Amino acid sequence: MQEVTVEAAATSTRDDPVMPPLQHTPSRARSTFALLWLSETAFDLGTTLVSFAVGVWIFSRTGSAQDYSFSVLAAALAGMLATPFAGALADRHDRRWVVLSCDAAAIAGTFAIVLALPSGRLGIGALYAYAAVAAAVGALRRPSIRVAVSRFVPKDRFAQVGGLTGISRALVQVGAPAAAGFLMARMGLRGVMATQLCLLLAGAALVFAALTRAGADVRGGPRVGESSTRSTSLLSGAGASFSGALAYLREQPLMGALLGYGALVQCLLVLATTLLTPMVLSTHSSDVLGLVMSVGIVGGLLGSVLVATAWIRRGLMQWILACDALQCAAVLFAGCVTTPALWCAAAFVCLFCGSTSVACSHALWMRKAPMGRQGSVFALIAASNMLVMCVVLLAGGWLADAVLEPALRPGGALGATVGVWFGTGPGRGIGFLFFVSGAVGLALTVLALAHRRLRRLETLVPDGGES
Repeated sequence: MQEVTVEAAATSTRDDPVMPPLQHTPSRARSTFALLWLSETAFDLGTTLVSFAVGVWIFSRTGSAQDYSFSVLAAALAGMLATPFAGALADRHDRRWVVLSCDAAAIAGTFAIVLALPSGRLGIGALYAYAAVAAAVGALRRPSIRVAVSRFVPKDRFAQVGGLTGISRALVQVGAPAAAGFLMARMGLRGVMATQLCLLLAGAALVFAALTRAGADVRGGPRVGESSTRSTSLLSGAGASFSGALAYLREQPLMGALLGYGALVQCLLVLATTLLTPMVLSTHSSDVLGLVMSVGIVGGLLGSVLVATAWIRRGLMQWILACDALQCAAVLFAGCVTTPALWCAAAFVCLFCGSTSVACSHALWMRKAPMGRQGSVFALIAASNMLVMCVVLLAGGWLADAVLEPALRPGGALGATVGVWFGTGPGRGIGFLFFVSGAVGLALTVLALAHRRLRRLETLVPDGGES
């Protein structure tokens, strides 16, 4: 980290007679961020371990893919419903205690599952509830961490922060399934839950230490003379948080356009990539699927490394749009081919560009969101992303199974038209869905690139804290 007086903190405190501007030396900033990064990595690793293990446990007990999808849907809905409260907590309360309370709730829920498992009476409903609670806790916790980081990291390093976050996420995606399978084979679900408990305890200790040493401005919460205005109920605070985020998007319509554009592109890409597994398994073995997914994860990791090491400081919007265009083109290409080598190439490009775009978008929102509303804005972004996930989970599988796959069977409704180009048989309906999703996403990105004001968003929208 560079030696600076953080602009964000200085802006929010320079007129405050009670609290002087917060100073961060390079070593202090680095160590504080390292603690937060390690905490988030431990939290994400535990969450991914449990998500994988719970899916295996449910499917092994019921043999129903629908039962598994319901656990994912329960988590997505719970996270989406929690996000308005997350914004209020991040903007109005001490983030140290917000995060610690979330960690305590996660620890208590995990401990309860660990105790209940030996009895053999644990039902699927309990795991649905656990998945929902865990997702809600994560949704409440994340904006507070993100706002805290934006208060002491220099603005020109926000992209690096996104890159480092992407690196840890990619490493978790690589290691967690193998670790969960190892633990499930030897100790069962209880072993995975016990590991999650240890990771949560370690993460809670790390984040509490980081936020304690970071300073009062980073931690947030009411200052002297503000207690009367901050004593509103959590429900009214959530409403005010949501209204504040919407007000910011009305004040800065380009940021609203960026939010809408990001949600649409993500919807199209998630719709396609969620169905990668059934498309590959329709004609190839699970080994091929594992290879394609591994190559894709490596691409995502390298994209995050690029952002973390290249010090991308300007032209973030151009990076986002260019990477999205390549990502959509890779999805389109994946729908047209049927060989593992070409799927691997498409997966690599898609996730390489996707991780780069996400890191740059992360940095752009951290830079532009106003200091007093950052938690609310970040929560609104998370809610829109989870809404997309819910729509995809509800509609994507039905569209593939009930409409496109039957239509592209030999003799199907589209066999004599679309089937001439895409072929007919298992997996071709999903391939056509990939093609359509990629084509629509590519067209949307090209339109965004042609929009002069959106392309220049980084210079037209003032940074958070600026007038």
